[in-house]
Amino acid sequence: MIQKSAALRLFRFLLYVVLIAGALLALFGLFAKKRYLIERQITIAAPAALVYDQVRYFRNFRVWSPWAGMNADIRIEGEDGALGAAYFWTGEGEVGSGSMVLKAVAPQRLDFEVSTEKPYRSTSPTWFTFEADSNQTLVTWAFHMNISFPWNGLAMFTDVNTYVGKDFARGLENLKRHCESMMPRLYAGYEVREEERQEQSYAGFRQVVPLERAEAFVREHLEKLDLLTRKRQLAPTGPMVALFWTIDSLTRQADIAVAAPVAAGQKVPPALQIFTLEGGQYFWIEQPGQPDLNAAQKALALYLEEKGWVPIPPTIAEYLQRPPAVQDTAQWTTRIYLRAAAPPPAPPDSLDVNGNGTNDEEGQ
Repeated sequence: MIQKSAALRLFRFLLYVVLIAGALLALFGLFAKKRYLIERQITIAAPAALVYDQVRYFRNFRVWSPWAGMNADIRIEGEDGALGAAYFWTGEGEVGSGSMVLKAVAPQRLDFEVSTEKPYRSTSPTWFTFEADSNQTLVTWAFHMNISFPWNGLAMFTDVNTYVGKDFARGLENLKRHCESMMPRLYAGYEVREEERQEQSYAGFRQVVPLERAEAFVREHLEKLDLLTRKRQLAPTGPMVALFWTIDSLTRQADIAVAAPVAAGQKVPPALQIFTLEGGQYFWIEQPGQPDLNAAQKALALYLEEKGWVPIPPTIAEYLQRPPAVQDTAQWTTRIYLRAAAPPPAPPDSLDVNGNGTNDEEGQ
């Protein structure tokens, strides 16, 4: 009887503790906040369109989501990236279960609704905004967290912003690393691309001019080629170009041509010279706005040095958009090309053919 009485008293004590704790939790819940705004930001060195797609499509969550490493069963329903697409997870313990639904798609914003079933029921909106500046994107991840009664009472004793925000910050860091790893390497600020080109004939004006006259020479002779084209004395097969064989900073002179691509054997006005550039591997960068040949040549030189290839003049400035057709300099587009080739293999060392410092004849 004594043992039963002691057990009963212990049970009653535990029951009272549970009831008091429940009452306190309910009391705290009456006065505690139910909604918390969690917000974190990061700047990613990648275009907004690239970053946007990593967030929009649920299939990409496994790469950057701060919860991707948790042991959970995942499934995606609906058309991924379209309104109504849903992401479901189910796991043990703190992982719980729930869903995330894409609710709104706008050019600079994505809205989702997050619903949890376990460890507690809750529905909260979350959204991402994307602010682009050149190839930099400021990403903001916001979560209007809803903690239902009476669990909101426990949140009074927790720094919710810090506790939840650390996961958001980690996710944005993952997103940054992932997006930036997808970007091509830049050389002096430019992406260098490769292209196999065929032999091409050009018709134009070539002259050695003082460096200070180079820009004026190009402008004046582009106008002359435009005039010949309008008079139908010249039929270019592509954009006008400037060809730079040499730019000598010591003599302050440049060997330049301004020309238009023409078909092989095409008849051209007698005032024009014909230049034929060999086919091969060409490397190029694209410049918006006013062309900067020095910056372009630096980028190409860095790339070719790393690749170990030898540049072959001339440097080609191909004017995709330019005056007089386009007057706004911000709308100009120029591609700078340079042909290059792999260096020939080094000749074998005749003094070390057998690896012992002597050739065959000396060894006999």
